[in-house]
Amino acid sequence: MDPPSEARPDSPFAQRYEMLIRVSQAIKSHRGCEDLFQALVAELCKVADFEAVYCIHYDEPTNRIAWLGTHSRNGIQPPDFRPEETMTSWIFERQQPLVIPFLDQETRFPRVMEFFKNQGLRSICALPLTTVRRRLGSFGFGSKLPNAYSEGEVRFLSLVVDQIALAIDDALHAEELERKNKRLTLLLGLNNAVVSNLQLRDLLRAMSASVRHVMECDGVGVALPDLETNELQLYAFDFLAAKVLRARDSACPSPEPWRPPRCSAPAIPKY
Repeated sequence: MDPPSEARPDSPFAQRYEMLIRVSQAIKSHRGCEDLFQALVAELCKVADFEAVYCIHYDEPTNRIAWLGTHSRNGIQPPDFRPEETMTSWIFERQQPLVIPFLDQETRFPRVMEFFKNQGLRSICALPLTTVRRRLGSFGFGSKLPNAYSEGEVRFLSLVVDQIALAIDDALHAEELERKNKRLTLLLGLNNAVVSNLQLRDLLRAMSASVRHVMECDGVGVALPDLETNELQLYAFDFLAAKVLRARDSACPSPEPWRPPRCSAPAIPKY
């Protein structure tokens, strides 16, 4: 007795699920969200037909969305959208796939629909990006064909996105831990600087170097007001690998003379 056609190794059905395993294996070797998304796009092209794909992280406490990755044939980047303008908040709340078979007939999410239509898309399939630990956002596919996502296609893409959610969750968790570790390192460094530097200038130089390293910025400076000259005086400045400038080696006058704030007594009302 011959096996069912979908169980044969050479059937498109079996090949797609074999490719799903390859997707799972490929994403395990990528930790950062950006690198992970690029690897996902390369693998997803083998298992799904799409013109555009995107991944959105929704932070519910701050009510903000972040585009973790976007890919489209024409390379157009999405503008800033409020969470309520997107499909992500809808999916985040209901935890259900959202399939829009005909974008030109959709009345919800007008700004996002206009953006997608300008990219030549005619149908959308957006899926919840969720793990057992937390809800993350949404992962969406766009096609230039109308009504491109059947029930069977949505079920298969849901399996794919479930694998993606695990990888995205791990990547976000790793980035969160890295930020926390940097902050703890900054606090430890500042504490050591306070203990080991009794001179104000030396303390500010050490603090500037620590803050620049943790904040990953090009330069950090500390200027304090001089009551005698009414100017801001540069006490420390750390710029990449350059040495910290000495306070009196570089003048840094304020645009307007600094003056201490004046406190006036409140007027006594007349009766």
